[in-house]
Amino acid sequence: MAMEDIFRALEEQADRECRDILDSAKATAKGVEAGAKTEAETIKADKIATADVSVRTKASQLVNAAKLANMKDMAAAKDRGIERVYEGARARLTALRGAAAYPALFKALAEEALSGVASKDIVVKVDPADKVLAESTLEELGVSCALDASLPTAGGLVVLMSGGRIRRRNTLEDRLGKVRSTRQAEVAEILFG
Repeated sequence: MAMEDIFRALEEQADRECRDILDSAKATAKGVEAGAKTEAETIKADKIATADVSVRTKASQLVNAAKLANMKDMAAAKDRGIERVYEGARARLTALRGAAAYPALFKALAEEALSGVASKDIVVKVDPADKVLAESTLEELGVSCALDASLPTAGGLVVLMSGGRIRRRNTLEDRLGKVRSTRQAEVAEILFG
């Protein structure tokens, strides 16, 4: 029996050691599992945070791009509106020639363009439709010069001096262009507030 007791004691000791090993392995496995879960949660949180930043950045870029496109569209629409105003004004310029006040306007443009001109070598260019008016106006102003009626314009004249090197433009289109360059902001304010 003594042998049996020894074997039984050895068997019990082996069972205890197996249980202790299994308990230790289970505890280690639980620790590894808990660590893996914590690490997985950290990785998941990092990935979500990175994705959130990426999505917010992309959304912000899309919103900014849409705002910029809208601003460009608005600016283009305003430019078209302003252009229509000046196109309308240009169209009205052609009607001025037939108005009763046009001869006085032409004379004022001629006086301004010829003011201070001392050169005898001048050429006045006008539209063919203004040739007769230009001749009478220049005569009335006491200006003796060559008259060239080949300038396509809605009205007004161009004075050339020194063989064409010096030029004074005083056409209706030029006057409208000057107004446009100095008053475009005011026109936009009136049109678009």
